[in-house]
Amino acid sequence: METMTVTTVEAEPSGKSQPIIVATDGLPQSRGALNTARALAERLHSPVRVIAVHKSLALVIPDGQMLFDPNVTASLRADLVRRVREQCTLIGKNGPHLDACDVLNGEPARVISEVGIDQHARLIIVGLGRHELADRIFGDETALKVVRLSHVPVLAVPERSTTVPRHAIVGVDFSEGSLRAAQAVLHFLGEDSVLELVHVVPRERLLFDAWVSQDEYIRNVRRSLTRFRARLTVPRGAHLDDVILSGDPAKELLTYADRASADLIATGSHGHGFVTRLVVGSVTTKLLRTATCSVLVIPADASHSDRNGAAAGVTLNLERERWRSVLDDFTQANVGRRTRLEIDDPDLGAQAQEQDYPLLGVTFDPVDQHVEIMLGELGAGEPHLSRSVSGVDGLDVLTDGDGHDVALRLRHGAGQTILTLVQ
Repeated sequence: METMTVTTVEAEPSGKSQPIIVATDGLPQSRGALNTARALAERLHSPVRVIAVHKSLALVIPDGQMLFDPNVTASLRADLVRRVREQCTLIGKNGPHLDACDVLNGEPARVISEVGIDQHARLIIVGLGRHELADRIFGDETALKVVRLSHVPVLAVPERSTTVPRHAIVGVDFSEGSLRAAQAVLHFLGEDSVLELVHVVPRERLLFDAWVSQDEYIRNVRRSLTRFRARLTVPRGAHLDDVILSGDPAKELLTYADRASADLIATGSHGHGFVTRLVVGSVTTKLLRTATCSVLVIPADASHSDRNGAAAGVTLNLERERWRSVLDDFTQANVGRRTRLEIDDPDLGAQAQEQDYPLLGVTFDPVDQHVEIMLGELGAGEPHLSRSVSGVDGLDVLTDGDGHDVALRLRHGAGQTILTLVQ
């Protein structure tokens, strides 16, 4: 059984929490990981811990015994220490000092993922490596192995990478995993950055929901993308856009990233079950094996939102230019549902305007900047109520854990109008 030992090449103890872990083998393919770690550390004000892992060699002879040559092992380990020391020194000359550089023993992917957990790391950075068939045959796909094992976000970067990403795309399938991936990217992106939310309509869609027309499907996707965007906390200086493609998800993401000159592709993982550990997801695997830009993978358990957030509501803070389409979708999804309309005024308090009227529609007039709420029964002589709300500063939709609408809030001045869907 292997034991883990540590050789400290350089060390500067730091009391800071949530370090960035960067793994290197001292070879050129790891330069990008070190440079990117240093750049991200400056942006995120995080300490960096550099690790290298020496994997002991064993020779199996016919009778099943394993032979270790301590001299060969010591020589290989010393060579790794030398390479790592030289690489860290070279990187350090061009920027801030890297906090620590340790050489550990063991199976690289396992050790790297365990260090990430033990150190409560916010991110693990590894080299993307070469995309050669031999790497797959002989098992030298460290980045893919780390992703399979890690409970910490993993960023795999190419050798040429030197800076914080500025143009990223996120593969969006509307799962909590893709939401976490998008939010993580927004934390990492630099100033004046671009994040594109890319949904790929799979060709197999017609096999499962052939009764849904392509136009209706695209409308639903656009509605989902709007709500997806509304759940993100977008820092100042970041620009968001959304894109809908069709075809094989991995192939389309890679092609689009190349065409858009993106320097990062992000995706969410969906769990650490047995099958997931063996084959991460076909999309993630293809991205790691084929991408020429950086790839960020967010594991399912990097956040507890899947487990703890199911029962909690989500407030969607919507952009003004999308109000009209969002309210059209809100009407289509909720027409006929019973409502309660309240006006909350700081001077008069909360006042109920109606109770139990069915929803007829809500719309936004971009010319007059008014939101119109129409409630009541269809037909001549049936009771109905129409309210026009002017001076609206913000529009929010509250949804439950299953994504169903619960309430619509219009913020105007110091007050608000709240339309609650009661059934």
